[in-house]
Amino acid sequence: MEYPQQIRFLRSSLMFAGAFSVMLLGGCASVGGGVSAKVAKTTQANYYPACYEPVNHLRASDAAMQKSVTTGAVTGGLLGGLAGALSGGDHAGRNALIGAAAGALVGGAAGYYTERQKQISDDRQRIASYGSDFERSTMDLDRSIVHAKAAQDCYQREFDNLRAAHRNKTMSDSEGRSRFAEILSGLKETNALLAAADGRTGEDIDTYTQAYEKDLQQVGVERQQVAVAAKVESAPAAKPAPAAKPVPQEAVVTEQKIQKASAKRSEAQQVSSRGTGMISSACSNPDLGDWAPDPCTSV
Repeated sequence: MEYPQQIRFLRSSLMFAGAFSVMLLGGCASVGGGVSAKVAKTTQANYYPACYEPVNHLRASDAAMQKSVTTGAVTGGLLGGLAGALSGGDHAGRNALIGAAAGALVGGAAGYYTERQKQISDDRQRIASYGSDFERSTMDLDRSIVHAKAAQDCYQREFDNLRAAHRNKTMSDSEGRSRFAEILSGLKETNALLAAADGRTGEDIDTYTQAYEKDLQQVGVERQQVAVAAKVESAPAAKPAPAAKPVPQEAVVTEQKIQKASAKRSEAQQVSSRGTGMISSACSNPDLGDWAPDPCTSV
């Protein structure tokens, strides 16, 4: 019987589990958190409830995403990591290797990586599973972009109507000022929600990427090789240089999904910039200068 060796393993496992717990608990505060919890509801939709409806959809979408893949993986990684580190048995060696690899990752990525390793033992299948998570985050952000655009378009139409009412003197100054303030508030809240959604998506993508790159190292493939192979598949006429090791097709597909996720984040930032431009343009519009809040950009 090898009790001394088991005791040494148990002690090292406990130390790893303790450090792992602290790391994961710190990561839970920032990864997978809800956007609506970070952005206060500041707009009273007295005049433009139809414009505020997409803003409500932004919040509803976020509430549905509270239990994200990352949050579940971090929580599962914490509980499973503690149990796995203490379990020993046939999988003790593999669990120790997983723990050592996870130790090189930061934030919620450690828990996510550990959970994925436990759930999927096949390297290729696991690399493919990361692609599904990148894709899910892309779709979630895309929904936020759609809602933000709808709100922006609606508020822009109402701003144009407000200018016409001011020009034609068909509205009182008091009502005009209130409507102007609501339009600006709705635009600012939309922008804040979209920026927060983009930020959370960025955190998730960073988590997935750390785990994905760690697995590529495990199979002996450089990320740059995968990126080149993914680009070649997008343009079949190009001829790839011979790789040091064949790139798994699962990695190529995942890499392409990473590229789509990056493009979607760029789109979100463009929509956010558009919203900022709309606010600036409205505040500096000479036709409505006497209805604009003072200072305009603080609304």
